Amino acid sequence: MKVTVNNIELYYQKLGKGEPLILLHGHHLDGGMFDKILAPLSLYYTVYVLDMRGHGLSEGDAAEHYQEEVSDLAAFIRKLDLKQPYIYGYDAGGVVTLMLASQYPNMLKKAIVAGVFVHGGGIKPYHYAVEGVKRFIKRDPDSQVELTETLIEPEKLRKIITPTLCVVGEKDWVKVEHVRWYSQIMQNARLVIMPRQTHNSYTVHSFKMLDLIKEFCK
Repeated sequence: MKVTVNNIELYYQKLGKGEPLILLHGHHLDGGMFDKILAPLSLYYTVYVLDMRGHGLSEGDAAEHYQEEVSDLAAFIRKLDLKQPYIYGYDAGGVVTLMLASQYPNMLKKAIVAGVFVHGGGIKPYHYAVEGVKRFIKRDPDSQVELTETLIEPEKLRKIITPTLCVVGEKDWVKVEHVRWYSQIMQNARLVIMPRQTHNSYTVHSFKMLDLIKEFCK
């Protein structure tokens, strides 16, 4: 299915019945990363899997700023008349989710963010090298945004009143102590550490988040 928001045609999948639940992918990916959990979640929720602009089957170029993706997501929620949806955002999709929750305090019912850092000190050094190659050599816009714009100040995190589950893999390149820090700053958040998991192993083409999502959103 497609919907036009902010002069861009975005592609999304819709499956199931019940309260709305949006799944928002990370950069360098598209909604296909949720293929394992889409059908099981649709037994409990109306699931919307959105491809962000310039990703998957959505039109346009990849966003040059996170705020473009925040505006797209807010417009998507309004256009489809979704009443306080749940949202699960991974990686950049989680950054967008936190920014949305900060700017629109009553738009979401609950949020889950996985593999998210909110400033440059929150990632391990080797990841800087990986993304730096993509940014400078491959001219990858997702890497450009990640390395230059991933910053949510503490005062903005404190504005988030949406109940939020902050998830990180034990072996993630996002530092566990960093996620613990920002989850404590937020008013209504808690931390979950996924044992033995890397950044992608529990999220991309995986069932591992399924029970956690169901339990938190029920």
